[in-house]
Amino acid sequence: MQLFMENQNSNGNQLQIEDQIPAGRNKKPFGLSLLIIFAFVYNGLLLALMLAGLVYNDIVLNILQQYYSRIYISPTTSLLLTLGGTIIFGVSFFGLILIWQFKRKGVYFYIPAQLAMILVLVLLLKSYDYTNIGIAVVVMIIFGLYTRDMNSGKPVKP
Repeated sequence: MQLFMENQNSNGNQLQIEDQIPAGRNKKPFGLSLLIIFAFVYNGLLLALMLAGLVYNDIVLNILQQYYSRIYISPTTSLLLTLGGTIIFGVSFFGLILIWQFKRKGVYFYIPAQLAMILVLVLLLKSYDYTNIGIAVVVMIIFGLYTRDMNSGKPVKP
C-alpha cells in the first residue's frame, strides 16, 4: 500500500513524496485496540493480585474459604491455585503483548490461558460466574476472528 503526500518546495512546485508502509504490516483496528487495552487492565490486575497472593498466602486462603464455603481449601491447595493463577495470567498477559504487536502467536498464548482459567473456575472451584466467563469467551472469539489479519511473525519476502 502506498501513501502519497503533496508538498511544495521553495520554488512553489508540487512535489510528490512516496511513503510505503512496511510489507506484512497490518493496521490494527481501533475497536480491537480498545479491547486489547481492556484485556490488559483485566489480566494485569488479576496477575498483580495473584503475585500478591503468593506473598500473602494466608489472606488468600481466608478469602477463598469464605467465598467457597461449600468446599474445603487447604493451605497447599490455596498456594497451588495462586501459583497456577499466576502462571495462567502471566501467559495470558504475554499473549496480549504479542496481540498488541498484531502478531498471530499472541492468540495462541492468550486463548489457551483463558480456557485454562475458565476450566479451573468451573471444574475445580465449582464457580459458575457467568459474567466473567461470558466476557472471557467473547474476548477470545473476537481475538480469534482477527487472527487471520495478524502478522504470522515470519519475515515477509519483498
